[in-house]
Amino acid sequence: MANSNSSSSSFSLEALLRRRRMTRRFQGGPSPLEISALCAVAVRAPSAGFSQGSHFLVLTDLDLQKFWNISGAGDWFSSTAPGVLEATCVILILGDQDAYTERYSKPDKAAHGLDQADRWVTPFWFTDAAMAAENLLLLIEEQRWGALLFGLFGDPRTVLDAFGVPASVSCVGAIAVGYRHPEDQPSGSPTTRSRRPTTEVIHLGHW
Repeated sequence: MANSNSSSSSFSLEALLRRRRMTRRFQGGPSPLEISALCAVAVRAPSAGFSQGSHFLVLTDLDLQKFWNISGAGDWFSSTAPGVLEATCVILILGDQDAYTERYSKPDKAAHGLDQADRWVTPFWFTDAAMAAENLLLLIEEQRWGALLFGLFGDPRTVLDAFGVPASVSCVGAIAVGYRHPEDQPSGSPTTRSRRPTTEVIHLGHW
């Protein structure tokens, strides 16, 4: 909990984190220019070795319809949460493993022995892309827009190939973006499961 000595920005961030939730009913949405501006900020996430292998693929208009059709997500949401299909944008969250193996082949990183992807115990191209995704979710919430994070249906490679994404690049997830419908209500698993107490998930000194 923020204390009385915290700055106003700290209070603002705490409030943002507490109110952020997923949206499953959209009504229109911001322009591609506005979304791109948020993406430019969100990509400023931690990056192992400053490899900068996180990417956003922003899909709107005809590209968005193409995504709904080839991914299978359109059929799924049309039967489970049709309001999702009113989002005006889907952003694919991508991580490029080659950016990391190339970076760690450089003289200042070579000693780590991470110049090949299978040597990474933790694939940081996923970790860093996930942090960029969280940045984006928080920025969207700050605008009081709506967002839904979901995974790709079926074979992700089919979708990525359709949009010219290189073979070295993987998809961490997708974020549907739009204006939250006034009648959108909290839904999904958080409405049927209680949040675990912090005593169960925060461990001090020992598990």
